[in-house]
Amino acid sequence: MPQARAVTPRTPALAALLLTLAGGAAHAGELATSAADHDGASPAASQPAAAPDYPARPLLSVNGFGTFGYAHADQHGADYVFDNLQPQGTGRNHQWSSDVDSRLGVQFTANFTPQLQAVVQVLSEYRWNNSYQPFINWANLKYSITPNLSVRAGRIALASFLASDSRRVGYSNVTARPPIEVYRLLALKESDGVDASYRVRSGDTSNTTSVLYGKRTVTNTRGIDVHSSAAMGVFDTLEHGPLTLHAAYQQRDVDNQNPPRGRFWSLGAAWDPGDWFTSAEWVRVTNYDARGIEAVRAAWYVNGGVRIGNLTPYATVSALKPLSDTGAPPIAQHTYAAGVRWDMARNLDLKLQWDQVHLGAGSYGTLQSVAPGTPRGGQVNVVSALADFIF
Repeated sequence: MPQARAVTPRTPALAALLLTLAGGAAHAGELATSAADHDGASPAASQPAAAPDYPARPLLSVNGFGTFGYAHADQHGADYVFDNLQPQGTGRNHQWSSDVDSRLGVQFTANFTPQLQAVVQVLSEYRWNNSYQPFINWANLKYSITPNLSVRAGRIALASFLASDSRRVGYSNVTARPPIEVYRLLALKESDGVDASYRVRSGDTSNTTSVLYGKRTVTNTRGIDVHSSAAMGVFDTLEHGPLTLHAAYQQRDVDNQNPPRGRFWSLGAAWDPGDWFTSAEWVRVTNYDARGIEAVRAAWYVNGGVRIGNLTPYATVSALKPLSDTGAPPIAQHTYAAGVRWDMARNLDLKLQWDQVHLGAGSYGTLQSVAPGTPRGGQVNVVSALADFIF
C-alpha cells in the first residue's frame, strides 16, 4: 500500500548545489555511461582461435555534469515545472526559480576486467521533499559475454526515449530541457532489476535491442511511495550514419491503480548530418486510477535547428492530449519553443529559451501547485537561462 513520507525543509537551490559539490555528492553521469556504451567494440579477429576484442578502458574513471539555470513564468496561479515529481517551480511560488533545471551529478565507473564493469551514479536535483538531497540514480554491474552481448544487474536507466540516458545531462541536449509534454509522461525513469542487450553491426549500421525486468518505488509530491513491480520493457535503437531510430514498449504493475497494469509505447527519430538537425518523438501511455477509470494520453514533439559556428538556434513544437474521457478536467496543452545555444568554451555552454505554453480548454495542463480559483486554459510564457557543463 502507498506510504506517506515526511517532507523535509527545502534548502535554497544555489546553496544546496554548492554544498553538494563541496561534499563530492552529486548525480550520475548518464553522459559518460552513454558514451561508454556507444564505444565501438572492434569486431572479433578473423582467425577462429582469436579471443574477442573488447575495447580498452581505464580501471577507474570519474565523470560529472551539471546545470545551473533560472526560469521565469508569467503565471501567478500555478507553477511551471520540468518533472512531475517537482512540487514547485516558477510562477505561483517563485517569480524566478532555479529549481526547474538546476542539478549536479557525478558517475564512478570501475572496469575490473575487459568484461566486467561497475557503475555508480549519484544525483542532486530538486525533489519531491523540497530539497536537493543527493540520491543514487544508477548502480549496476555489467558483464559483456561478447563485445556485442551484455547483461546488467542493479539500478538501470529505462531506455524509454531518444534522450533517456542524457535527459538530465544538459550539455548533451541542444535545448534547455527535453519537451515536457513527452518526457514527463513517464515518472518511472529507472528500474531495480536486470537487462540484456545485443548489438548487430553491418558497415556503418548498428542495431541494439535490449530487454529489461525489474521494479522501482517512486515518491510523489505528496510524499507517498508508489510501488511499481513486474516492470518489463523491450527497447530498440537503430543507428545508420546521421540517422537514429528508436522504439520502446514497457509495462508495469502499479499499486495505486485498479487494475494495476500500466503501459507505455514510444517511437522516435533523429537526423543529424552536422550543420543542421531535426528530431521527433511520439509516445502513448495507458494507466488507471484507483476507481478503475482508464486514462489514455498521447504526446509528440518535433525539433530542429542549425549550427552556425558556436551558436545553435533551434525551435520546438510539442503537444500533449488525452485520448479517453475520465470525467475529470483533461491534461492537455501544446507548446511553441525557440532558443539558442552558445558553446562558449570546451565542455561549457549557455542557453536562452522561450516557451509559450497553450493550455487546453478547461485544463491546467502540466502546471503544478495550482492555487484554488485559478482559471483553466489560457497560455503561459516561460523564459529560461541556463549554463551546462561536464567534467
